[in-house]
Amino acid sequence: MSFEWMIAVRYFRAGGMQSVLTVMGVAVGVSVFLFITSLIGGLQESLTNQVIGSISQVTLEPKDNDPRTLAELEGLDEKSEVALTRTAKFGQREAKIGEWKPIVAHLDQDSQLTAVSPVVNGSGFAIRGSQIKPISFRGVDPARANGIIDLKAKMKRGEYDVSGQNCVIGIDLARDLGVGLKDKIRVRSSKSRELTLNISGVFDSGISDVNQRSFFVSLNNAQHLLDLVGYINVIEMKVTEVFKADEIADRLAAGTGLKGKSWSRQNKDFLAALQGQSSSKSMIQVFSMVSVAFGIASVLIVTVVQKSREIGILKSMGTRTRSILLIFLLQGLFVGLIGSILGSLMGGGLCQLLAQIPGKGSLGRLFPIHLLPEYLVQAVVLSVVMGIFAGVAPARRAAKLDPVEVIRYG
Repeated sequence: MSFEWMIAVRYFRAGGMQSVLTVMGVAVGVSVFLFITSLIGGLQESLTNQVIGSISQVTLEPKDNDPRTLAELEGLDEKSEVALTRTAKFGQREAKIGEWKPIVAHLDQDSQLTAVSPVVNGSGFAIRGSQIKPISFRGVDPARANGIIDLKAKMKRGEYDVSGQNCVIGIDLARDLGVGLKDKIRVRSSKSRELTLNISGVFDSGISDVNQRSFFVSLNNAQHLLDLVGYINVIEMKVTEVFKADEIADRLAAGTGLKGKSWSRQNKDFLAALQGQSSSKSMIQVFSMVSVAFGIASVLIVTVVQKSREIGILKSMGTRTRSILLIFLLQGLFVGLIGSILGSLMGGGLCQLLAQIPGKGSLGRLFPIHLLPEYLVQAVVLSVVMGIFAGVAPARRAAKLDPVEVIRYG
């Protein structure tokens, strides 16, 4: 054991209750650090899974057709007086994707995508006797669509089966129409096309508006209802990294010639809320570590005052200034290391305990805590660094002591 290490250990042990209280202060700071980090991290993960996990994270749609003037449509001369007085924009044609199967096959090979689903989205009415309810129907390939929205896990009655003339509807829509499993229901689209379908399942998405309007049918039936046989109007995807959705959407749009959309651009308020939570977590972490550093520094400064005569004797015996510096830096290291380990045990136990408390809502827990191993490593490393950093000022003060004056005047 080196001389500096031996003296630092001796000073630390001689501190008695003062050292214990300092270590406990660090431990409490680390516990708060772990609890806040795990709580906010778990809350973000739960919210992200709930909001982003149940929607497509990137979509490809047909580009908007360039609007044309009435003059262009009627073959009039742009420079004529008539053309100049009739420059109203003409409505856009219906958007659809033609050669979509090769595009889907290409997207299946993309390593940044976890699920790809061709979809036909449309609106219309569900009719049962005298009851007529507006709906948003989705024509899907069931196996692919379940990778976007896990409808199988949300089924309350029946099964997720949209093959043939089967359909799956929301639980609130089923209640409003007074229908159940195996009942028949008539669907009329915005194109005035109708189909009679059999209800094979009823799901509960957890969102009232979705439960009241959503209606899942096969891809072929949706194409028939919208007069889009052979076409689709959306390709939905899930990505490996949800916060890179903008970048992925832009890349896919450039590669396919379609219009790319991402969940983050469509849900800017939610993204801002997540960023606000992250900022709050960072601020709390910083203040926790700063409080730890000030606590260690204040105790070490007191130690310097208490041990000033001993420091003077050591320097008079030839102890180098560098060694005096190292002694107090080592004390900061001891406090930070021991306090962080103890705090990790306390904080980890607290997180595990609070995570078991049941709560209301879809989260199922009062505190949606998610404690990751990297949080523990981060807490220990930061505490040790702050402990050493906190020892710098007391160490420099000790190193500057004049041994003659200290021994003479105390």
